[in-house]
Amino acid sequence: MLDIRIKHIILVYMSDNNASDAGPGATIVSAFMANINYRADRSYDKYVMLARQLLKVPMNKVIFVDKSVLHHFTEFTNEYTTIIPFVKEANYLYDYKDKLENFKLNTKNPAKDTIEYMFTMCYKTEFVRKAIQLNNYNASQFIWLDLGIKHMMDISEAEFAKKILRLRYLEYPIHVRIGTIWNPDYNYDIDLYKDICWCFAGSIFGGNIKSLLEFADLTKETSLKIMNEKKSLMWEINVWKLIYNMDRWKFLFYPCSHDNSIVDNY
Repeated sequence: MLDIRIKHIILVYMSDNNASDAGPGATIVSAFMANINYRADRSYDKYVMLARQLLKVPMNKVIFVDKSVLHHFTEFTNEYTTIIPFVKEANYLYDYKDKLENFKLNTKNPAKDTIEYMFTMCYKTEFVRKAIQLNNYNASQFIWLDLGIKHMMDISEAEFAKKILRLRYLEYPIHVRIGTIWNPDYNYDIDLYKDICWCFAGSIFGGNIKSLLEFADLTKETSLKIMNEKKSLMWEINVWKLIYNMDRWKFLFYPCSHDNSIVDNY
């Protein structure tokens, strides 16, 4: 653990003092899939506005975008941003859509927490896998960021860009770096298959290629097991808690909330 923290401190210093000599840095990965749910608190236009603030940051990014709304994003293709069209049904989880006869979550917002929303959330690790396989920026570190993560951060666009750029040269060579809201070592009195579990924040995780590919494998394996056995699926953060419970799987986690700390503490 000490070696990781020392390397982390060194690389933060590099990002502040000599970033131009440190190579390409991490690649951000994100995605936007259309028509998977409905949110009264966040219109499509508002989400695109939030997404634009991340898309404009001059840091290497691979963004998967639903083919049906691709025209809203093509203007952001540049030296820092690769936009990849994606058909949401290509997500392997859609193969199980008609078999999930027990899908019923304990949620106050069923219009948001749809099965297609769960498919997209649980596919985050696969989007990262695809970006790693592409690796068009020759990165050794990848960071998943929810495309609309700015909605958690009540700061100016310039300050937001500064915080995102700080991530560029942070490096976690062994574990997956991930934010936690609840203590993941505690077993809460909830049904992990129906009640949301905020042990992991969900909107950001990252690290080295080997760990992220293993994380993708475990997420896929666990999601398939849940769908086959429970005929349902739930939030990705619940799936990750099940993975963590297996053997306290190698997450290097940090405390945060749905505010600036989710990025600042990464």
